[in-house]
Amino acid sequence: MNSDVIAFNLFGLEFYAYGSYISLGCILAAILLLVRSGKPQSQKSAAALTCLLSPIFGLVCARIVYVIFDVSFAPFLNFENTFNLHTGGLSMFGALTGAMLAAVIAAKANGIKASAWLDVCVPSAFLFIAAARFGEGFTTLGISRPLVTDVLKNTFLAFHDEYDAYLRTYLLEGMTALLLCITSIIYFKRHRQSGYTIMCGALLFGTTQTLFESLRFDAHLRFSFVGLQQVLSIFLFSGVLVCLSIYLIKQKRFTRLAVFTICLLPVELAAILGLEFMIDRSQMSKWLSYAMYVVVLAVPAILGLTLLEKKEV
Repeated sequence: MNSDVIAFNLFGLEFYAYGSYISLGCILAAILLLVRSGKPQSQKSAAALTCLLSPIFGLVCARIVYVIFDVSFAPFLNFENTFNLHTGGLSMFGALTGAMLAAVIAAKANGIKASAWLDVCVPSAFLFIAAARFGEGFTTLGISRPLVTDVLKNTFLAFHDEYDAYLRTYLLEGMTALLLCITSIIYFKRHRQSGYTIMCGALLFGTTQTLFESLRFDAHLRFSFVGLQQVLSIFLFSGVLVCLSIYLIKQKRFTRLAVFTICLLPVELAAILGLEFMIDRSQMSKWLSYAMYVVVLAVPAILGLTLLEKKEV
């Protein structure tokens, strides 16, 4: 247990602030899913089962990913500590994987197409992410490298300790997740085809989270200057681009754009790796470095959204 963990006492019980935000995120996500499940009884049943299974599967998968891949946990790895949540340690990608697995099981159990049900679940997932990220303000997670500019040091985005000032990356992630929640609801209303909203959500989350994982410098699931969840974010948006491109090539539609997208991916990955080296090792302006990062990540986001529109034609 960390002695500086923020907790409060309620009715004689000790509640941790971060855990309270996680619980709030689960509740808000469940409410949103139940509201959006619609009138069909099959979808209401799927929503109820998803709400029941998601926290369980999410917690298990979040813990498994952390225990296996976090370097700082390795010295304490044993059977007892693996299941001892008081030692801390969860993974957002693990939690989301567990939640999506629960949604697929709920869909299959109620005779609903899995991709169509995942479309409905996407906004709830983003709402959970938002609450979890805001909760990181009560932990040591979600903080950047020391700020090298005074522009942000006196704003609400800056966190100060006795040594330096840092960017509250978790706030940017939380606000982005809220924006993606709203965006996915709007996108679902305009694109009712099965699988479109989940692909759009994965694309936008993958590209934005790649940037945020670069900004984070909290040693969470991190190897040298590269974070595991950043690698998973890159795989996420790359996987969407490859799937969409292969589909269009098989359909012999917009093949030039699809082939161009696949050929561009190695260049895109090399550019991301180069920028990470530059941010970590060079003296180049961080403003310029991250401006270039945004441009580099905007390319797959735009290409992916374009491919989705072409797939619909």
